[in-house]
Amino acid sequence: MEATDIIVIGGGPVGLFAATMAKLHGMSCTVIESLPELGGQLYALYPEKPIYDVAGFYGITGKDLALRLIEQADHFSPHFVLGESVQSIAAEEQPDGPLVYQVTTGNNTFWARAILVTVGIGAFIPRKLPAQGADRFEDHGVYYLMPPLDHFRGRRVLVVGGGDTALDWTLAIAPRAQHVTLIHRRTQFRGQEESIRLIYESPVISVKTPYELVSVEGQDAIEAVTVKESQSGAEERWEMDDVVGGLGFLPSLGPVKTWGLDLDGNTIRVDPSSMATNFPGVYAAGDVAQYPGKVKLIATGFGEIGIAINHIRTYLDPSKRGHLPHSTNLKNIPKV
Repeated sequence: MEATDIIVIGGGPVGLFAATMAKLHGMSCTVIESLPELGGQLYALYPEKPIYDVAGFYGITGKDLALRLIEQADHFSPHFVLGESVQSIAAEEQPDGPLVYQVTTGNNTFWARAILVTVGIGAFIPRKLPAQGADRFEDHGVYYLMPPLDHFRGRRVLVVGGGDTALDWTLAIAPRAQHVTLIHRRTQFRGQEESIRLIYESPVISVKTPYELVSVEGQDAIEAVTVKESQSGAEERWEMDDVVGGLGFLPSLGPVKTWGLDLDGNTIRVDPSSMATNFPGVYAAGDVAQYPGKVKLIATGFGEIGIAINHIRTYLDPSKRGHLPHSTNLKNIPKV
């Protein structure tokens, strides 16, 4: 049985940075990601969304940020395992060595001296549109995960929802579409005020509230939708080419809930001074980690990785107690 130093569970932005930091500081690392590609929620849900609050980048898209993080990690050659979901972790006492964790997926078993959980919000299941005919056009007219934005060029698009998901996708689609109509069953939106302002100022976006989607109609492709005014119940038929469901996602930790970690809803309680969980050698960072004053941002997750890797390094080798050395003082860093 050969154990890696760290198994990172989750290959999103925070997990990718964890792999870089682990290898940078001399620890072997395996990243296990349940999706068939790296990048996590950022890559799968918001590939074209511009991000402005990551240091060093102005308006970088989710996809491009994920690709930069993958490229950064690749320089250090961590071991990536894709398309496998971790089902269980179990501590094993070693007669002649430290504690080792057995990490089991549906297909394989891995061993690690430490575990870092970076699963974000866990599995994300889109809330489906409760409209007649919507299921017939899923992924070819009705979308819950964003296709390449050029698909919407010159098309009439209906976006349904009132939170940040709907607002973000409306703004992302608008520069390419012929016209975007945003409907919400309430009169007030729940998203960021700046997004709402930009939507109302756009000449190619119409906002209809309070409206609900009743049905999606067409033969081989969407031709029209029927909506109703929520208060009066009056129905209207609008010609449309695409419908985007922006009702958000149902987060679930899935098997993580069975591991015995100290949970707070769909998050894992950690000590913010070390990012340690209630299990020795098991840490968590990113959106899944919870502590008083937590701010859920990618930038916060990156900072938590620095804390976690510092303490994992000491956990694995107590002689290295102290702060992580600056990367400028490290040797044998791969050349670009």
